[in-house]
Amino acid sequence: MTLYSDFLEWQARMQALLEEGQELAQRINEQENQNVSLQRRLLSKEDAQPSGFDMLSDLYDEGYHICPADFGHQREDDCLFCLNFLHHKGNKE
Repeated sequence: MTLYSDFLEWQARMQALLEEGQELAQRINEQENQNVSLQRRLLSKEDAQPSGFDMLSDLYDEGYHICPADFGHQREDDCLFCLNFLHHKGNKE
């Protein structure tokens, strides 16, 4: 091999490495953009208000009636009317 052929071989390897580096940089950029997009989606879901059903379920879990007959009154035991409402609404969603 001559010095010139060694140089051409080295030049071809460098070109291949440069192309690979550009491809990797492009993939990194795409991944970073996707990451930003997913972070925005996650934050928007965290900022979203809970549904009315979720709020009623939380109210019941805190010990209050959610049935029409005793809505808002403190309950001592489980209420079949409240549980029926939760079960019925939970199956619709």
